[in-house]
Amino acid sequence: MATAETVNQNYEVVTNATGRVFRVGEEPKQILGYPRWVVIMAAWACMCLAGLLEYTWGALSGPLSQAHHWGTAPTFWLFSFYVVFESFVQIGTGFLRNRGILDVRWATIIGGIICGVVAYLWLANSTSIWTAYASYAALGGIGSGMVYSGCINIVAKWYPERKGWRTGFVNGGWAYGSVPFIIAIGGFSTGGGIGNLTAGQAKNFIIVQGIIMSAVIAVCGWFLKDPPKNWWPKAIDPLHWQKHSTKDLQNNPPALRHYTVQQMWRTKAAKWVGIQYACYVGCSLFGVAFYYSFGSAMNLGSYAVVAGAAGFALCDGGFRPFYGWLSEYIGRRRTMIYAYSGNVVFQLLALWMGELHNGPLFAICAVISGGLSGANFPMTAALVADYWGETNNAVNYGSIYAWKALGGSFAGGGAAFVMTGTLYGTAHYRWAIGFFFGAALGLIAMLIMTFLVRRPTEAEMEAAVRAAPDKAAMPKPAIA
Repeated sequence: MATAETVNQNYEVVTNATGRVFRVGEEPKQILGYPRWVVIMAAWACMCLAGLLEYTWGALSGPLSQAHHWGTAPTFWLFSFYVVFESFVQIGTGFLRNRGILDVRWATIIGGIICGVVAYLWLANSTSIWTAYASYAALGGIGSGMVYSGCINIVAKWYPERKGWRTGFVNGGWAYGSVPFIIAIGGFSTGGGIGNLTAGQAKNFIIVQGIIMSAVIAVCGWFLKDPPKNWWPKAIDPLHWQKHSTKDLQNNPPALRHYTVQQMWRTKAAKWVGIQYACYVGCSLFGVAFYYSFGSAMNLGSYAVVAGAAGFALCDGGFRPFYGWLSEYIGRRRTMIYAYSGNVVFQLLALWMGELHNGPLFAICAVISGGLSGANFPMTAALVADYWGETNNAVNYGSIYAWKALGGSFAGGGAAFVMTGTLYGTAHYRWAIGFFFGAALGLIAMLIMTFLVRRPTEAEMEAAVRAAPDKAAMPKPAIA
């Protein structure tokens, strides 16, 4: 039974028949002092810079490895450990944010300082592989993960009625923000080759990149602020949203209620969403980690390799708003299924063109593969909010995002092991095995999305609530 209670002249609290609470009446400018689109633009700018640690690594890892004699497999394990730290910090950041201990503004600013001037300045002065693990992998992962957690979850909170393309837009910055830096790395290479930066050039480049990261994230992070819990836009009637809703709501109905992370994980859908996420991350990050090195090993020429790697990152991020827009018309699941299937094909075509030493076609296939690789991230973030609500999305999506640690291990050290047969040594790369390994992960993710991921029913969610009650919402016993 739906109810409405006027709390003050600014808003009222409305509860629908399934128990979902809506706080209705406040305009974004009343809460923020500026329009809600400013928050989205600030989050996008922060994502553009924080993603540099992930998307420029394929271009920077070769020069660093050669300059300091780290070896190929140890260097690729650096990427895997970075992803592990970047993934798991999402849960902690989301938990602190939900509890009001660390607000989104300061989580983002602190994360930007850690991953920029702290992690990257230390990395720039590192000659030991172990200090690189501490700086790039641990601190870099923690800092960039804090920024990601703050920025990606704020979209669904401010746009619960139109989260599709906006989630894709903000999320896309994580990838294509790296494009100017990848091009710069290629431009710094000497002798027409790839990865020929001197140790001094690499050091200076990393220092400049770290300073830019921290400065931009600190300024833009100041504009980030969460809406009040359960906030809902005034223009759409929460009890009759079907009559006045957007395309996004019609094809991706809002969650029955705002569910806690414990309640979410009591449903089968959450487990399958996590597994597909890990698998497709492994497929997509394989391109991030290895396309640059593969193109160099195939002697495809600097233009083809830089174009392939930079184009991969550009389209990886640039296509994410498109997937968000498309999902408003055909739904999140179907969008993910189509993109996953296409990436499997073009990842294998990139291998084929590289082995044929056809640089232009390799670059084209890498760019298309990049465009298809990015679908997972914004669509999963939006889908989690669609299924389990926006209020707890920071920790709910953070717990799904943590599966990226497994996917990153597949894409970095795991793929290197599959291709070389060694966990931590230097060996010959059997590239075909690695590409088929990455494509197989994408195929598994597509099959899971097709046959196993389904929106939880009302009965399933009621069972989850009974099994994991929201302690914060339960009445406290009277004290005698």
